Amino acid sequence: MMLIYPVPNLSLRDRWWAGKPFQRPPSQLIVVGIIPGNEQGELLDYFNTANLMSNAFHAALLEAGVDSLDVYDAVIQSEDGTVVHRGYKAFNVIGLVRAANLAETVFHTPDSSRLIDASIDHLAIDGDKPRGLKLFRLAENVSAVLVHEDVKRVLESKAFPHLRFLEPHEFVSA
Repeated sequence: MMLIYPVPNLSLRDRWWAGKPFQRPPSQLIVVGIIPGNEQGELLDYFNTANLMSNAFHAALLEAGVDSLDVYDAVIQSEDGTVVHRGYKAFNVIGLVRAANLAETVFHTPDSSRLIDASIDHLAIDGDKPRGLKLFRLAENVSAVLVHEDVKRVLESKAFPHLRFLEPHEFVSA
């Protein structure tokens, strides 16, 4: 199921993948539109590409001690409004960390473009860089959300279907 949505009231500086709190947070319920033809698609508890998670997933993150999220109530809705799924949060990860160990990470891109969307063949993490964050976005590739081992254990104990973790060295981006 693919999701797209406009977010009301965000300033030009507010970006979901910037790792910073919004200057002007959304002031109303966020409606996530279902692309036509996908209305009967299986719902997931975590949609990283849409910055959306179920309330149960959010509760599990809080249980694991994650405190680096701003969340906003959201619904998933078909274009015509006949299909509505409640119980979701749009989320903004607060924390963009340059955590790649540059001596061991293998990049495809030149040094000057290693932030935001670097192509990575092999990721190595400098464990000192997160400075206690249990969940953060990787500055070298913002689509990657990294979690502490404690968070992984809690999420696995909840048995969310379709949730899969990669070790940093398994992460590849083009």
